[in-house]
Amino acid sequence: MKHGKSVAIVGVGGIFPMSPTLDRFWETIIGNVDTSRQPPPGRWLLEADEAYDPAIGAADKIYSKKACFIDDEVDTASIAGLDIDADFLRRLDPMYRLLLRTGHQAFSDGRIDQVDRQKIGVIIGNLALPSEYSSTMARDYLGRTFAEKVLNAESQPELPSVDPLNRYVAGLPAGLLAKALGLGGTCYTLDAACASSLYAIKLAVDELLTGRADAMLTGGLARPDSLYTQMGFSQLHALSPSGTCSPFDANGDGLVVGEGSGGTVTVGVYSCVK
Repeated sequence: MKHGKSVAIVGVGGIFPMSPTLDRFWETIIGNVDTSRQPPPGRWLLEADEAYDPAIGAADKIYSKKACFIDDEVDTASIAGLDIDADFLRRLDPMYRLLLRTGHQAFSDGRIDQVDRQKIGVIIGNLALPSEYSSTMARDYLGRTFAEKVLNAESQPELPSVDPLNRYVAGLPAGLLAKALGLGGTCYTLDAACASSLYAIKLAVDELLTGRADAMLTGGLARPDSLYTQMGFSQLHALSPSGTCSPFDANGDGLVVGEGSGGTVTVGVYSCVK
């Protein structure tokens, strides 16, 4: 027998479409539940019928109205105990609140109270796509400039203003979660496209195996502006016209846009291996 370093997952958390808990997520999987549907009222800037065109790849149109959505907005009370101001939290995009709730779930599930929080890091995989609030900022800034410079408009109607911090869709998520939990280890958000969450876990394991951290909070986050991704994959001809996700199936006809967040707490351990 020889001794080797390994890691252990000691806590998990997750929120996914029609699955506010991991128990419900498992029931969704084994029950073969299709969670795709048309967007809830107000989730898209345009009405689904207004954006729809059955022709695949029609300019500025979508050819499927179905995607996977999370219904429950994260109430600040649901993540009580975090070191973050409730009023500040309300000004942030739902993406950040989703990650805070999921990260808090995983961290609490890990029961690692004896671990020095200054030796716990956070690495989160998140595609740096426009969020709902950053899209609002873009429409505000770019729309006003277009109207003033091109249309010679003197004034424009007021648009909803958002906290400027919402522009940091790439770097802020992990930093915000670490601050809320009081963690002082390695901390960053990465974008590795569809491999983002897996790469985040790999890098978190590296932190443990090299001794730079005693525990890591890691996982993936996806809560972009849904119409942006729906439109983008429509223009790429990659969206499923039927709105049904069927990977590795002969009937598969494309992808279905979704959202959610899942996290794990991992710790470094010593194990005996043959």
